[in-house]
Amino acid sequence: METLYIGGPCAARAVELTRTDLADLAAEHRIEDVGTVAAGREGVAVRLEALLALAEPKAEARFVHVESEDGDFTANMKLDEARSGGVVLYQLGDDELPRQFGGPFRLLFADNEDCSVNVKFLGRIELLAEPGTHTARCSD
Repeated sequence: METLYIGGPCAARAVELTRTDLADLAAEHRIEDVGTVAAGREGVAVRLEALLALAEPKAEARFVHVESEDGDFTANMKLDEARSGGVVLYQLGDDELPRQFGGPFRLLFADNEDCSVNVKFLGRIELLAEPGTHTARCSD
C-alpha cells in the first residue's frame, strides 16, 4: 500500500499515512468534492493544514518542501500559504486516485495559478526552516 511521508527537521514527529488514514481524518479536514476549491478537479481531498498538524511543526518551521515519490520533482512554499490553500487529493469515486491523474496522492492548491506547486505522485512533505530544492516545471 502506498504511503505519504510527513515530517522533516522542523517537525516534532514523522508520520506515514495511507489512503485509508486520510479517509479516516475528521470530516472537517476532508473535502468530498475537491472541485469546490480547485476548479476543474474531481475527487476527494484532505486539507494540507490537517496533515501538517499531525507532524507537529516546531516553532522554527517556516517552509513546506514537497517532492514526488521518485524525488525528481520538488517544490517549496511558505508554511502559512501551505496551511491556507493546500489540499492533498487521494481518491476518485470509491477508488484511489489513479496514476494517470497523479495518484496515489496529488498536492493541489485552491484555484492557484502557479502550477509548480501542484505536485503529482506526491511522496514526501517536509517542514523546514529554510526553503529546500525547487525543481518544479509546469506541464499541466
